[in-house]
Amino acid sequence: MEVPDNWELVEHQDGFTVIDTGDGKFLDMTFTPMITSDDSEDAEWSNDYDDEFADAILEMVKEYDTEMELIVTQ
Repeated sequence: MEVPDNWELVEHQDGFTVIDTGDGKFLDMTFTPMITSDDSEDAEWSNDYDDEFADAILEMVKEYDTEMELIVTQ
């Protein structure tokens, strides 16, 4: 993802950090871990887990540099 120079991280009134895109809009790039205990092709995924699990996963993600590529197909 190439980020425009005018985008910046700001503290939103709701109390969390978001991206100010400079055009009156704010972007929240939320990451929600999803889990399943089913290894089948049509497994049902859920975000039903305790806060300790989510905090551990999010802490691991924060420790690594990640490069994302956004591909738009039409």
